[in-house]
Amino acid sequence: MQAEAVGPGGKAVLNRQWLALLVFALLAFLPAFASLPITDRDEARFAQASRQMVASGDLIDIRFQDEARHKKPIGIYWLQTAAVTVSGQGTDAPLWVYRVPSLVGAVLAVLLVAVIGGSLFGPVPVPGLLAAALFAAGFVIGGEARIAKTDAALLATILAAQAVLVRLYLGQVVGRGLIFGFWLAIAAGVLIKGPIGPLVPALTVLALVLLDRRAAWLRPLGSLWPILLALAVTLPWFIAITLRSDGAFWTASVSVDLLSKVASGQEGKGAPPGTYLVMLLFSFWPATPLLILALPAIWAARRNPATRFCLAWIIPTWLMYEAIPTKLFHYTLPVFPALAILAVGHLPMVLGRSRVWLMAVAGLTVVPGLALAGGVLYFATDLAAWIVGLAIAGALIALGVALAAFGKDRPKRLVLALAAAGAILHGGIFAALARMPLLWPSQSAVALAQGVAAEHGCDRPLVSGWGFTEPSLVWLGGRDTRLFPADAPATEVLLPSACHLVVHARPTAAPEASANPICPVAGSIEGFAIGAGRRVTLDILDCHTPG
Repeated sequence: MQAEAVGPGGKAVLNRQWLALLVFALLAFLPAFASLPITDRDEARFAQASRQMVASGDLIDIRFQDEARHKKPIGIYWLQTAAVTVSGQGTDAPLWVYRVPSLVGAVLAVLLVAVIGGSLFGPVPVPGLLAAALFAAGFVIGGEARIAKTDAALLATILAAQAVLVRLYLGQVVGRGLIFGFWLAIAAGVLIKGPIGPLVPALTVLALVLLDRRAAWLRPLGSLWPILLALAVTLPWFIAITLRSDGAFWTASVSVDLLSKVASGQEGKGAPPGTYLVMLLFSFWPATPLLILALPAIWAARRNPATRFCLAWIIPTWLMYEAIPTKLFHYTLPVFPALAILAVGHLPMVLGRSRVWLMAVAGLTVVPGLALAGGVLYFATDLAAWIVGLAIAGALIALGVALAAFGKDRPKRLVLALAAAGAILHGGIFAALARMPLLWPSQSAVALAQGVAAEHGCDRPLVSGWGFTEPSLVWLGGRDTRLFPADAPATEVLLPSACHLVVHARPTAAPEASANPICPVAGSIEGFAIGAGRRVTLDILDCHTPG
């Protein structure tokens, strides 16, 4: 898509377009941002460890309860701790405060997509702005913006580095400040998620150098002071945690976490190569149809520098994740910006097709998104069902506008309508999920336990999980929450004491609720444990004895 020239008042118009993109990103990400319960397992672990960091004031070591948490570097914990500190609420800060770094990272990522798209298909970044809006409407970035973990913040660092690389590759002006920015982005990525941060830019550079057989464009990145600054930012903590943990950090982060994901499907998340390609129909919706229809044009333009840069960005990273046995829905997120830019950048060559193409794009547009919403609607009840229903209706209207724009050769309206459809549908899905108690058994169980404790006059009950050891139980029940495996002896778990309640996962073979003469069943709930990927029935055992 060709950018429009800036006429009289063009700067003001462009500023309004950037502001509109910012507002759109916030509108896409904020529904259910505060109301979505704590999710298992990563978010609960990150948020609880950060809450303990706030309480202890220890900015070096990372702890989940009394256990060292050394799978990831310190970056996200610092960001979450900073958000809590700024809020002034200390350890009483609500969950949404811990999610602020993810929201900020996601919004920055959207703006950086516009910057990169403008560099590739500029000079005025209208295609970049449209690609950014389409990206912001996606399900995966929407999910990452709403949960307190690493990936949204990490994506912002990756895109900041890519924004500098693309300018260097295209021979555009790159000041010394941008070189410093590149290395600081690399440093931030390393602090957030170790080698994963710089891996995407590194693979992009490697692919371009091998394809073009030239590397002179990278020479400005060899400046000594920016590199030294990046090392000064990253090395102190790595040295400190190495000394503090006596080297255990490297064993946990490299051998236990990283290499285990490469060697086999970690925590039952294994899947064969090609899985992400199938997922793309849903994970990249509503941009998927445009991308599929643009594939012939992208192939024809593969030697064009802008297209070449995006392909060098996408293909090596995609192949790497397809080769790794561990498959998680969000792993391929770092390539989605490049996919969106390619889809929008080659859109004019897609329009003007025959009626057959119009029917094809109609199917590709409607089916994946509505299938996802339909799955949520099937399990939703009451208000959640109404929310999903209204979201589907709003998305269908927007999709109708998109199809009309496709038939009339109006690319801007087409992209904006698709972006609106995605934002409406995904916002409705997340808002509905937040109102489906079935998906949040920890929250229901702890609420029930706290209600029973209140009847005993207890404000802060001691909660134990028996056969139900999801990290969300610790976030909701407090740091002193005890977690026991299903085979732990009852004599170890069911210790009568003041304000003690046990969340017991009923064995699937047990037809009746858990029974114990000392700790009777005070109530039961049923739900689906997302982290474990299974349905659970939880009995609340009342082990309270008067103090």
